[in-house]
Amino acid sequence: MAEQAGDIITDALGELVVGAAEADLEASETQLAIRYMNRFMFQLDANGVSLGYTEVSSTSDTLTIPNGAIMGLVKNLAILLAPQFDAIVTPELAMDAREGLKTMRRLGTSIIASRMPCTLPVGSGNEVDGLNNDFHFYPCSDDEILTETNRNILLEAAS
Repeated sequence: MAEQAGDIITDALGELVVGAAEADLEASETQLAIRYMNRFMFQLDANGVSLGYTEVSSTSDTLTIPNGAIMGLVKNLAILLAPQFDAIVTPELAMDAREGLKTMRRLGTSIIASRMPCTLPVGSGNEVDGLNNDFHFYPCSDDEILTETNRNILLEAAS
């Protein structure tokens, strides 16, 4: 189910008991919440947490983040908006926001497998079979060739 920006804002302010069901938000309060939501999500993206968020300009815009990140957005937006509405952040809300941010980071961060460079020794006792062989360095990929120039080992691209 795709969530709309207005739902997120209503839920975030509901966490602060600001937006009562019988009172509608003013346009300036809605625009404030949209700006804070955009800023928070852009800050996450700048810190390497890529959730696929696209900028929101109205409450009818559909969010483009994974469903698992929505609760984290609601709770963290509530904390960001609390000073603007003179609301108190409860310890439960702070804890939920922290857990939601952890989930957002897990969803938006990809771990890339690292490869050891072929100029790095494997270390004493780390040879493949324990025999005296030539496996003292990590293996090179096929497109790298080691050369020795002026007593330095350099990498050259294979031609």
